[in-house]
Amino acid sequence: MLWGISNSWKEKSNFELVCLKEKIEKFSLEWGKISFDGSALRDIIFAEGKVIERNYDRIKEKYGTVHIVDADEAKILLKGNPSEVIIGTGFEGLLKLDSDAQSILQQKTAMVVATSPQAIDLLNQKLKQKIRVNALIHTTC
Repeated sequence: MLWGISNSWKEKSNFELVCLKEKIEKFSLEWGKISFDGSALRDIIFAEGKVIERNYDRIKEKYGTVHIVDADEAKILLKGNPSEVIIGTGFEGLLKLDSDAQSILQQKTAMVVATSPQAIDLLNQKLKQKIRVNALIHTTC
């Protein structure tokens, strides 16, 4: 497992230390965590075959809630030119995209928005089929 993030990525997106793991084959989900290859994190962004833990502090400070996907996260979701981006909105579907994030994603790629259990099933299916896909998965409400 590699730990860290390139300085250019950190400077551009204001993201903190992240766990990067190559070649993830399957994710599993339960309330409050997503597991993969012996690791577990809270909310994740999966881009270019790597996992990044969402920066709750940054989102909460900016919006007063962690139930928003913003333009910075949308830009990360476009890394590697995915054929599709999957957004897991939580078990109850409370996560929303702000208007900038929605616009960025809709202009550049196909987007699927679903509850997180549905999103994980779809993500695992796409990974098994070796389809280039990125995702953001919210693990609570």
